[in-house]
Amino acid sequence: MLSIELVLTPAADAAVRAVWDALIADDLPSLGRHVSASNAPHVTLTAGPDLAVPAGFDAPVPTELRVGGVLLFPAGTERSVLVRAVVVEQALAAFHVAVHRAAPGGADTVLPGAWSPHLTLARRVRDVDLPRAVAALRRAPLPDVLEVGGVRFWDGDTKTVTPLG
Repeated sequence: MLSIELVLTPAADAAVRAVWDALIADDLPSLGRHVSASNAPHVTLTAGPDLAVPAGFDAPVPTELRVGGVLLFPAGTERSVLVRAVVVEQALAAFHVAVHRAAPGGADTVLPGAWSPHLTLARRVRDVDLPRAVAALRRAPLPDVLEVGGVRFWDGDTKTVTPLG
């Protein structure tokens, strides 16, 4: 899978990683358990098997992301993906559309009008563990606003990252 993603500044990245660490401290699933150098907190803007690296975008990269509530996405029987929503403000919506103009071919779930931007915290959290997971999130609260550090192109097959301007 290929994707184009917003990444965070070092301070914002550290705030999300603190949440990942709080989940690990409670022996829960966490993206912090994935030790790959390319594993970083991000918001996926588009993803699909045939995306090309875009030459550029016709809208500015947003400078910040407003963090919303806790969401759960289904992940099989009695398991969920635990995420924090990202509010679709005007600058983010405009950039999202620009990304799709520059790199068409994204999956239906990431197209403008169908996209649910989010920061993934943990995958495959058992439903019975959700109260402990929420308690861990309370111990490591995210700021209301996270600063954007840039844009990257992720190639999941080769595990390579290409920074985009």
